[in-house]
Amino acid sequence: MSATVVVLLLAAVVLWPARRVAALPDAAPPDVSGPETTAEDPPPLTVEEVADATMLLALALRSGRGLVESLDDVAEVSPPAPRTDLVRVATALRWGRSMTEAWAYARPLWGSTATAFVISQEVGAPSASVLLEAGEALRETESRRLEEAGGRAAVMLVLPLGLCFLPAFIATAVVPLVVVLVGTRLG
Repeated sequence: MSATVVVLLLAAVVLWPARRVAALPDAAPPDVSGPETTAEDPPPLTVEEVADATMLLALALRSGRGLVESLDDVAEVSPPAPRTDLVRVATALRWGRSMTEAWAYARPLWGSTATAFVISQEVGAPSASVLLEAGEALRETESRRLEEAGGRAAVMLVLPLGLCFLPAFIATAVVPLVVVLVGTRLG
């Protein structure tokens, strides 16, 4: 009888921790080596994706969802790039990291969103309104950047075209006019 009890206790000790770890949704922090290193490179992230995710986070928080639940919900409907960062932040918050430490796991493009969360937590302001403003600021900044890039592209296109068409204009319009004027003056 004692051998049977020993075998059962040994089996329970061996199998029980494995069952508990398998039952946990997030058994380890997203990146235990730190926010600077990753096991694999996540897909590239765009400002538009960050702005969209920020707006969705604001709406989820405004609807009454908790912070971690909102991060999970937005991660579910987001493209792969923002999903990766949002899952990392949510997992870090579940593991008891501070808001600043949790957002350190996200890429730098999330800076304004992270700042909005940290400030709203420090001040006690409702984070939904701060996040809506951060999302709008991200979109306005990106829009201005694209307008400036378009202006620079227009200038860069005009210079080569001008250099190509200027000799043709001179050869077809200015030279014949000068020849006619010189011919009438001399003749």
